Amino acid sequence: MPGMELHIYFDQSRDPVKNLSREDELFRRVESGELPELVRFWINSECLVRGKARSARYGWYDEEAAKKMGIRVVERSTGGGVVYHDEGNLNWSFFMKTEGAFVSPTKAFDRASKHVIGALKGLGVPAQFSPPNRIDASGRKISGMAARSTAHTLLVHGTLLLDSDLERLNALCIPPAGCPPVSNVNEWAKDIDSERVVRAVSDVLENSGYRVRMASETG
Repeated sequence: MPGMELHIYFDQSRDPVKNLSREDELFRRVESGELPELVRFWINSECLVRGKARSARYGWYDEEAAKKMGIRVVERSTGGGVVYHDEGNLNWSFFMKTEGAFVSPTKAFDRASKHVIGALKGLGVPAQFSPPNRIDASGRKISGMAARSTAHTLLVHGTLLLDSDLERLNALCIPPAGCPPVSNVNEWAKDIDSERVVRAVSDVLENSGYRVRMASETG
C-alpha cells in the first residue's frame, strides 16, 4: 500500500533449500506482523524448482534428463509447474498484506509484477504482463510467477531470466501448451545485472509512494 514502509532485501545465499525455506519463514513473519510488507531478491545455484503437485495445466520437466545431468530438484510451497534456476536467473518475491480481502490469482500476479515491469521498461526492456502468470517481452517469456495467500498475506514470487543458460533450461523444462519460447533480458539490455534490476525496482516503488528501506539480508 503506497505510503507504507517497504523493506527490500537482496539475500546472498545460493542454496535452493535454504532460499525456499526462507520464503516460508518470511511469509509467516509478515503474516504475524513481525515484519512489514517486503520485497526479496535471491539467486539459486543450478536446480529445478517444482510446485507442490503435478498438473496438466502447468509445465513439468524431463526427469530422465535431470538425472543424467545431475540437476537437483527442490519443491516450493506455491503451486504451478517447474522452473529452471541458475545464477543467471534473479528471483523476486513480494510479500503483501491483503487486509482480509480475497485477491484473485490474476490480479495478484498483475499487482506484484507491475513494479518489476516498470523497472524493466526503465532499463529498455519491452516488458508486459501476460495473464495469468507471465512477464513477456516481444512475445517471449522472461519471467514466470507463482503465489500463495491467506486471508491477510499474499506472496507472489517469480523468476527473471537475466543471463540464464537457455540451452540447459530448454533441455530440462517441458512448457505447458501455449507458452511462448523463453529469452534472457540481456537480449534487450546488454549490460543488465541483478544489482541494476534491484535498484530499478526500488526506484519504481519509491515513485509509487512507498517509503523504501534497503537491506542486504533478511536475517
